[in-house]
Amino acid sequence: EAEAAIDWRRDPLQEETGRAPFAVASGKGEVSLSPRASYAISAVAEHTERYWFDPPAVVSPLDLALSWGEVPTPAYRDRLSFEQSWRFVFWRTEDMELDTGYVIAHTANTHVIPANANVRRALLALDRGDEVRLAGLLVDVAAPGFTWESSLVRTDHGDKGCEILYVESVVEG
Repeated sequence: EAEAAIDWRRDPLQEETGRAPFAVASGKGEVSLSPRASYAISAVAEHTERYWFDPPAVVSPLDLALSWGEVPTPAYRDRLSFEQSWRFVFWRTEDMELDTGYVIAHTANTHVIPANANVRRALLALDRGDEVRLAGLLVDVAAPGFTWESSLVRTDHGDKGCEILYVESVVEG
């Protein structure tokens, strides 16, 4: 049976979770993940950025700049540019009429933690413009050399405004 089309017009689905904290192995020792919410998002990858050398790269080899709602449509997308650097997403526009609050609420810098090797391969294969459905857990991370706290709201931005997603499922459109 064919997969349903990825509907990136809807907001992400975030719900409470009863999942207990758990550990994952990394090249630098055990990393503790504390689930804060279950999370599913259908979106368009506006940009992807691989990481190898910063401390979080031991569990998060990739960041995805994701958009949903009206942002992937030409009305917004043609007036925006995205780039990533040092675990931050930057978007720009020269159109002062663009609703920047809407852009902030419908884009996310998502630090992804693959749940297994197949998920990792699928995530690393994503490219700009790909439609994708991700499901998993928003988590806080405690690891040798760093800690991360996931955002639980879509209206924040800047430092501490990123979603940290332990990805259990990837479907590319």
